[in-house]
Amino acid sequence: ILNGDAITDYGNGAFATQYAADTVATIDAADRLIKIEPKFWVTTTADTTEFEFTMSARGTFQINWGDGTYDVIKRTDTTEEVYSHTYNAPGVRIIGIGGKVAEYNDNDDVVAAISFAENKNVSGIAGDLGAVFATVGDSQPRFYQTFYNCKNLTGGIPAGLFAGLAGAPTGRMFQDTFYGCVGLSGGIPGTLFSGIQGAPAKWMFEGTFSGCSGLSGEIPVTLFSGIRGRPAVGVFFETFSGCSGLSGSIPANLFAEIRGVPANHMFNSTFSGCTNIGGEIPETLFAGISGRPAEFMFRGTFSNTGVSGEIPHKLFVGISGNPSPYMFTGTFSKCKNLTGAIPATLFSGIAGAPAEYMFSSTFANSGVTGQIPENLFAGVQGAPARWMFFETFKDCTGLTGSIPATLFSGISGAPAAVMFSWTFYGCSGLTGSIPPNLFAGISGAPAASMFWGTFQDCAGLTGEIPANLFAGISGAPAVGMFNETFYNCASLTGAIPKKLFAGISGAAQENMFLYTFGMCAGLTQCLPDNLFAGITDMDINQIINTYQPFYATRITAEAPMCSML
Repeated sequence: ILNGDAITDYGNGAFATQYAADTVATIDAADRLIKIEPKFWVTTTADTTEFEFTMSARGTFQINWGDGTYDVIKRTDTTEEVYSHTYNAPGVRIIGIGGKVAEYNDNDDVVAAISFAENKNVSGIAGDLGAVFATVGDSQPRFYQTFYNCKNLTGGIPAGLFAGLAGAPTGRMFQDTFYGCVGLSGGIPGTLFSGIQGAPAKWMFEGTFSGCSGLSGEIPVTLFSGIRGRPAVGVFFETFSGCSGLSGSIPANLFAEIRGVPANHMFNSTFSGCTNIGGEIPETLFAGISGRPAEFMFRGTFSNTGVSGEIPHKLFVGISGNPSPYMFTGTFSKCKNLTGAIPATLFSGIAGAPAEYMFSSTFANSGVTGQIPENLFAGVQGAPARWMFFETFKDCTGLTGSIPATLFSGISGAPAAVMFSWTFYGCSGLTGSIPPNLFAGISGAPAASMFWGTFQDCAGLTGEIPANLFAGISGAPAVGMFNETFYNCASLTGAIPKKLFAGISGAAQENMFLYTFGMCAGLTQCLPDNLFAGITDMDINQIINTYQPFYATRITAEAPMCSML
């Protein structure tokens, strides 16, 4: 009995059942009569002898392996399982997949509804994967790493690949879906996610197209048009990272419906490495974001992209509150095509105690020009944090004028590790003297690498080193504390202040003064008496290395100080 008393009419959609099937042979026959149309197809590479993928949804599925054989799979749970098939000989196969889902795995460990991750035999895809793994009530499938690192996958992304989906998104829904698919080509379809409507979910577009260097054209303004609401953690983390083939400008309304308080990692590295994306950064790109900063919120957002023009004055106008760790780390780093001065009000809403890495590499290696605004960090008030200004302006050769005396005036308290390491490294266009009160608020025991390379390669800085520049620093030496601080500041003149390190006392540490004055051709070519008076166990090589490589020949073990030369 295949369909009770009813007539099985395949042509009109009346399908066979397994009612009263009581033998293995009958069950198998019934399975073969069940008609499941394939909705999604995978084309394999020519050398395919075996093919496998994983699936986790509960339901009934049919796999046509492309060689005249097929399997009907009845899944009674949502655990992840591997399905594979071996072919008699190598060849190109078109594998068809159809099915009807009853339930998805909602485990927080993230299990994909279906995944071909790392499968080197996937060469093409077609059809509607969302029709096979469709929305079930309020439950959505996850296409987590579905085509992850399928490096032989070529051709375009089908516009209707997820057409069968509808409703609100779920967490990690499209995380790493096409990650590393370097062979994909053509543009990203503007309707790819059009069926998804609702509030952002955590990590939902993390790495979706990351590393897809073959994708071309502009980012469609409608790509996320159905996503509206408060930002979620990691929602656009590395979404287009490394998509070096994408071109055009970033659409001003790409995130128009994302509104609310910032979330951690929300735009972390979103466009990083999109070297062909150009044009100006839209001033209204984040217009809907308002509230207290979140960790990693704009870390590397535009890093190493082709964006040009000036940084919009109101780009972060809605961000206000206490600094968060990594909030602007590398945001504009390596943006060589940026021009114009850094807007004085860019971070005007940021007010509160420093956070670690808060402005680390923010403008490093970028094309910004003009003077550094004196009130750029005016709202930051409190004790130093680790790595807070590490590489902030590193290699910004277009910056000009003097370093503002009040740039860090709100920072007060004990030193923190790497706090000003390489802050102005390579800013060869900066001129004038180093402000005597630049670090006036810093007081307390030295921290590791606290001023490592702070002014390194600032060849345009002139005048004498201020005698009280580090007056507040007192206590035992720390590893690398003044490593290369003034290295290659060739235009500095005069003698090294005798009391520059007067507050430092205690046992010597590794690299504490390594190359501190190295290549400083304009300085008096010897070390003042008692410069290191408070430091015990200081090896002669450490004294020599203070001046190396430029002045090593002027200092010997027998006569390390000026009065002895």
